Amino acid sequence: MKHTSPALEAKTLKVLFLSQRFLYPMDTGGKLRTGKMLEKLSRIFEITLVSNVESPKDDVYLGEVKNLCHQFQPVPWKEVKKYTPLFYLRLFRQMFSRYPVSVLNDYSRELEDQLHDLLERESFDLVICDFVQSSLNFRQIKNYKTLLFQHNVESMIVHRHVKTNTNPVIKFFWWLQYLKMYRYERRMCRAFDGVVAVSELDRESMQTQYGAPRAFTIPTGVDTEYLAPWDGEPEADSLIFVGSMDWLPNEDAILFFAQYILPRIRQVIPGVKLSVVGRNPSPHLRQQLADEPAIELAGWVDDVRPYIARHAVYIVPLRIGGDAN
Repeated sequence: MKHTSPALEAKTLKVLFLSQRFLYPMDTGGKLRTGKMLEKLSRIFEITLVSNVESPKDDVYLGEVKNLCHQFQPVPWKEVKKYTPLFYLRLFRQMFSRYPVSVLNDYSRELEDQLHDLLERESFDLVICDFVQSSLNFRQIKNYKTLLFQHNVESMIVHRHVKTNTNPVIKFFWWLQYLKMYRYERRMCRAFDGVVAVSELDRESMQTQYGAPRAFTIPTGVDTEYLAPWDGEPEADSLIFVGSMDWLPNEDAILFFAQYILPRIRQVIPGVKLSVVGRNPSPHLRQQLADEPAIELAGWVDDVRPYIARHAVYIVPLRIGGDAN
């Protein structure tokens, strides 16, 4: 499936880019960062994008991929739904691997084969892997310049799961995952020719603690035109959080806020209320907040701007997230 961008009249660099996750809809921080960068880079470079595509869920967005690349190579897959019996069975089996669970989740033989087929048929100047979790698909790639896009120092996030979790069984699980992820991430930082970080803190960590020989910083941008302030007064005593609620650090942030911070605010502002906007809040989160009338779980919305505009304060109570400062 090929899309030709009219902006690609002068090709200066031919790039093979792996984004294991299909980038539409852009409803997570990672998708937004990668998608918006590709929108700009595709005007300068000739980009071939490889991604998993789940039909029919993703089919409606396929026409938009032309905004990101010159050529798109979809690889069919079906994601295992979280918190199902199959999800837990797979998790149990993955625990005995030397690789972290998140790395195994982003690997597939079909994806790896697609990369090799493209490298055999065409010549590329640079091969890019988006997220360290997807880098197992690069294990056989030799004799090409490679670049790893890091959205976090992933083992740091896993280590924060260890520090914040109080359940001894779950804490032990995260500790094992931390050891595996630290070793794996350190090896990948050294294996790629270059590593891109989202902040100076992450770049310094990747060089000094993970041994990346060449690390660079591309800060996460904000579309200030799209997210320009709206006119009108916000609702009094209203708070808002926006983030993908199927990402555990975001779920932890809201549970932590509800248990420890909201009661203290309520002592001063009895009518305070919080809206949580973001896709796929888990059954566990819904259950924990079922008796908290001050918190609304809005879920996925078409446009976050009206929600942000009508609330007085934006909160980010993260304990486990990365250092994208």
